[in-house]
Amino acid sequence: MKEKLSLDEIKRRFEKVKLIVSDIDGTIINNQGEVGAETKAIIKDLKTRNINLTLATQRIHSSVVPIAEELNISAPLVTLNGSYIADISGKVISKSLINPKKVELALSLAEKYFCKIALCTNDMIVYTEENSVLKDFMGRIGTNYELINSYKNYADNTIEIIMMGNDKATIKKIQSKLNFPFKLSVSAKYFRSQSHRGVYNLEARKSKISKKTGVEEVTKVLKLKKDEVAVFGDWYNDKELFRFGGINIALQNAVGDLKADADYITEFSNDEDGLGRFLKLIYG
Repeated sequence: MKEKLSLDEIKRRFEKVKLIVSDIDGTIINNQGEVGAETKAIIKDLKTRNINLTLATQRIHSSVVPIAEELNISAPLVTLNGSYIADISGKVISKSLINPKKVELALSLAEKYFCKIALCTNDMIVYTEENSVLKDFMGRIGTNYELINSYKNYADNTIEIIMMGNDKATIKKIQSKLNFPFKLSVSAKYFRSQSHRGVYNLEARKSKISKKTGVEEVTKVLKLKKDEVAVFGDWYNDKELFRFGGINIALQNAVGDLKADADYITEFSNDEDGLGRFLKLIYG
């Protein structure tokens, strides 16, 4: 476990910060999907101090824009876990497409092993009739879903592949086939569903892409150093983010693994406006 910093030391380090990076679900919004009043107020104040905010999330870009507009975020947004980076106007900084041959392989494996599959573009998740159950199981808040007749026209524009099955060994086999050889083209990860017992999910993206690489791209655009960046998170996919941030803050509701990597843990959870209350403590 990483040694935690004192609040005084955190305040000292925040004097250098010019960019705050926050996860969305479980971090900057509460469990009802709302940004807290304290957070809105302090972010408005930070803009007068020339401190930028951006969001780094698993969500697709189009589902992040309404939150970014609400908070008047002008910095590029890191979406699809670093695979798509663009600002709210749609100016694209980076777009990491999966090799179409890997998309076609995933589609054939899903058919062979009787798994469900959907494809993510930057602005929607597409699925076919026979894969419609996936939409109900994914639970990606604010996402645009589109029912299509065929995946044929989407292989060239796929940023993420999502698969689902009820047999762990089968999902692991598909993961192995997609990752071959040595994750050179695609990085596929599987995990047990949090909300549905006996269901296993697989997500595949272009190799060596993460929230960390996404934030690196944003700091290049804004010409910032590592110690000028503070990151906030709550979930396992924020661990990569914590490997970049100059200051790493875990919300009170964060998973234990992330708290272990944090420089500081907030007193309050996302449901108690923890991010806003922490920033008010720092910048008050």
